[in-house]
Amino acid sequence: MPKKRVTKIDPKEKLSPYLDHQAGQSKNHQRDKVSDSLSKLHSERRSALIKRLGLIIVVSFVVLLGLGYYISPLASINSIRVEGADDLPPKEVVRASGIKASDKILDYLINHEEVSRQLTSKYTEVNNVNLQVKHFNQLILQINEHKTVGYIKINNRYRKILTHGKLGTRLLPWNKVNHDRPVFVGYNHEISLKHDLQLFNSLPSDFQDQVKLLSGNTRRKSQVIFLMKDGNVVIGDISTFKAKIKLYNKIKPLVKKNSLIDLEVGALSRPLTASEKKTYGLS
Repeated sequence: MPKKRVTKIDPKEKLSPYLDHQAGQSKNHQRDKVSDSLSKLHSERRSALIKRLGLIIVVSFVVLLGLGYYISPLASINSIRVEGADDLPPKEVVRASGIKASDKILDYLINHEEVSRQLTSKYTEVNNVNLQVKHFNQLILQINEHKTVGYIKINNRYRKILTHGKLGTRLLPWNKVNHDRPVFVGYNHEISLKHDLQLFNSLPSDFQDQVKLLSGNTRRKSQVIFLMKDGNVVIGDISTFKAKIKLYNKIKPLVKKNSLIDLEVGALSRPLTASEKKTYGLS
């Protein structure tokens, strides 16, 4: 029986068209991916460039606008107003600040601490100063003063006693005195005033509000004398008075007007004599 003829087939030869097609497809796909990536990169670069250019334009415009404002008359001080310092002469405050008309407002806004330093060194009343601008070229000096603890009488005028222990620079008439605050009279020595002021500041606020006057005309350095708004006089010792406030609160409802409440040694009360009333200005 004759042998069948076997035809040999090379697999590579049969598969080569398919493999070539797949390779071509792969290369085309890779080329498409590279092309897409390049397009995306160009787009991102173009977008970033536009953003940078936009930022540069905006910044340049703002700088030019600021520069234009700085060299224009609008940037020069047209008027100065002082607020928050009723007892200080405004013109004098402006001179002390060193600010001059036609100066640039921006310069003082940047260096406002120097203005504050100038005024706090000149006036003990001034705690700090804030600068504000209104209508482009109107400068406002907003002065914050130290709180007033009381007043000290000097001849027929009064100076503020401030929370940081210093006296105000201005001598004030009686109609400028805040009558809710006590008046310190008869203090010829700064040390005695300092001690009595320290004691007064340590006392309860409800007692402070009742005090009309503190007298420095005492028999002893350690003695303190309070003339109260209800017309009574309270005497005590600097070292023990704060602890005896509770005794005063018990005695006060029991005494009549123009009485002396003595808390120096013990705790007693009696009506004021005619000479004592005259001494304390109650007659």
